[in-house]
Amino acid sequence: MNRSLIKKEAEVYQEIEQPILITFKTITASRYVTNRHLEQFSKDAISQISDRTTDYPWLYLLTYMGGVFERSNHITNYQEFERRFTYFYHSLSDEIIEQVEHLEARPYRLFIDRLLKKTAKHSTLKHAPWPQLLLKLLPAMPAAHIDHVYQSLSSSIDSALCSQSVALAYSYVALLAGKEMSAIGSLQKNGANFREQEVTPHFQLLKDRARWQTMKQWLSVLFPHKKTGQYGSLQKFVDEMNTVMPISSKEQHSIWNRWLLSPNYQRFKTYTSHMSDQEQIKLVERILPELEQRLHQVEAAKTYEKIVLAYEQFELAARYFLKYERDPTRMREEKLELLVALKGARPDLARPIYHQFIVRLVEKKSRVHYEQAASYLHELQALYTSDEERILFMNYVKRLKKMYRTYRAFVEELKRIDL
Repeated sequence: MNRSLIKKEAEVYQEIEQPILITFKTITASRYVTNRHLEQFSKDAISQISDRTTDYPWLYLLTYMGGVFERSNHITNYQEFERRFTYFYHSLSDEIIEQVEHLEARPYRLFIDRLLKKTAKHSTLKHAPWPQLLLKLLPAMPAAHIDHVYQSLSSSIDSALCSQSVALAYSYVALLAGKEMSAIGSLQKNGANFREQEVTPHFQLLKDRARWQTMKQWLSVLFPHKKTGQYGSLQKFVDEMNTVMPISSKEQHSIWNRWLLSPNYQRFKTYTSHMSDQEQIKLVERILPELEQRLHQVEAAKTYEKIVLAYEQFELAARYFLKYERDPTRMREEKLELLVALKGARPDLARPIYHQFIVRLVEKKSRVHYEQAASYLHELQALYTSDEERILFMNYVKRLKKMYRTYRAFVEELKRIDL
């Protein structure tokens, strides 16, 4: 695509000025507006572009968004309509990203340059939509363009004067470009009181790159007065950082106390990935009893089952099934996986579980439960392997038949599996 063949923005604006005006008037109408209405406003605007024959729909979308934004700068009651404008900008931003994600390098660079020009032009305006669009683009932006974006913003914006959203976008670009000092420096110069969720993408990137020492510095710069456990959406990064970097046993204890408030196996794996085998075993011995007190929470129960399986705590697993499993017909995938592992590693521990399952099912006195009991009995038979054990199993079956001889449907099920 030749740069000279792309229309000037003024020409594009003239083509779509009327739809832009209609959209602006619709957004600022005094009537009550729901999210469904906002979605329709956005769809209508996008259709104005998609109905046109053009090789660069992104330019029309940028111009459309810019036209609405320029008009919004002249109203005195912007806050009344801020939610509507924000929704509209997000919708058009998503459409722009979809339009440019498959562009080749050269046309993509032309698009980026247009966006950077707008970002610089409106860098001091709080509600400009360009930095949010840039932040949405950056995680998937081809690496070949990152340094160009960084250099362009470095020469065109002033971190001390620009809006908070521009400072955040520039800081994130700097991180991607490997300029960590510039990244934190731009936020310091901006002087805004950044909220945890606003810098979550930055901390995610530091975490992905295992830049723990840098993360610690960022925390001290951005949140100097916060204490451990008060970092909101950043707390998971702080806790992982503290599992990697040397801290006191008291602080380690606090990390796992917070984890126990919302147990999650994936975070458990993340936090323990930097620990020695011995440290992990010691930790598991501490947290499993704590998790057992929280088995009424589904996520806690799943986490308990996964940890017991991962660390082959089979005696605990057997006790867990015997004590807590009330409905063998509705076991979750995690429980079934644990039971299979227990059968393979310690059939001696699995047998009492099957004995209990079978009795509980038969006592429910329904055909469905009899069928399940017979199925478990068949599985139990496979756990008795030696000649001596097979004798024990057949004696168990005889006692079972005698105990439930009046349960005709159950006796029929046993005959069906040749027992």
